[in-house]
Amino acid sequence: APVTVRVQLDRLLVTEKIALTGLGGVFDTKGGFRGDFAARVNGGAVVRGALAPVAQGTAVRILSDDAGGVMASTGIFPDARGGSLDLNLLPTGPKGHYNGHASASDVRVQNAPVLAALLSAISVVGILEQLNGDGLVFNQAEADFRLTPAAIEITRGSAVGASLGVSVAGIYDVVGKRLDMQGVISPIYLLNGIGAVLTRRGEGLFGFNYKLGGSSDRPSVTVNPLSILTPGMFREIFRAPAPVLEGP
Repeated sequence: APVTVRVQLDRLLVTEKIALTGLGGVFDTKGGFRGDFAARVNGGAVVRGALAPVAQGTAVRILSDDAGGVMASTGIFPDARGGSLDLNLLPTGPKGHYNGHASASDVRVQNAPVLAALLSAISVVGILEQLNGDGLVFNQAEADFRLTPAAIEITRGSAVGASLGVSVAGIYDVVGKRLDMQGVISPIYLLNGIGAVLTRRGEGLFGFNYKLGGSSDRPSVTVNPLSILTPGMFREIFRAPAPVLEGP
C-alpha cells in the first residue's frame, strides 16, 4: 500500500553544482516518489515545487517569486533580480542529465558583462547606460535546454523587453564558465517587434547576428553589422547551426 511520508532534508542534489537545501515536503509512494516541497537553491533563493516519478527517474518542477535570485543561487547568471520563474526538469537517464524548459517574467538585469559586451558591440549607448544603471527589464524570457553536470545546452532561448529582444542558442560550460553561443539581438524591441510574427521569439524584424565566446565574466563578442540588412523572415537561410553537446 502507498505510504505518505513527511520529509526534511538538509540537501538534495539535482546536479553536482545545484542542490535543493533545507527541503521540506510531504510525499507519497504511490507509483514512485511524488509530492510537493519547499526549499532553497544552494542555500539562497526560496522555491516551491513538486517531484514526480517518470520512466528515467524523478521529474522536478520548481516555482519561485524570485527568478533572478534562483539564477544567481545556481551560479549560472548572477546579474538578474526579481521576477517569477517556472522551471521544469525531465531526467533523460544518466545521473544529473535533464531536458528542461524555463519561463520567467519581469526579470531585471543589471551590470551583466555578457549583455554589456553585446550592447557595446552594436553601439547602443542608451540601452547600455540603462543596463549599468537601474537595469533592463525583460517582460518575458524562456528557454528550452539540456542540463548535464558539466554544461548547459540552450537549444532555443529568448528574452523580450521594451528596449531589447535577444535570442540565444549554444553551450555554457558550467565548470570552466566558458561560452559558445550565438543568436540575434534586436534593439528597441517594441517598435521593431511588429514584424516579429515572421521571426523567432526574441528577434525583431531587424537585428544583429552575434556570436559569444570566452568566459562569462570576460566574454568575447563578434557581431555581423551587415546582418541588420537581412530582414528576419530571411534570417533562417543564413543562420548557422548552433553548437550542441556531444553524447546522450
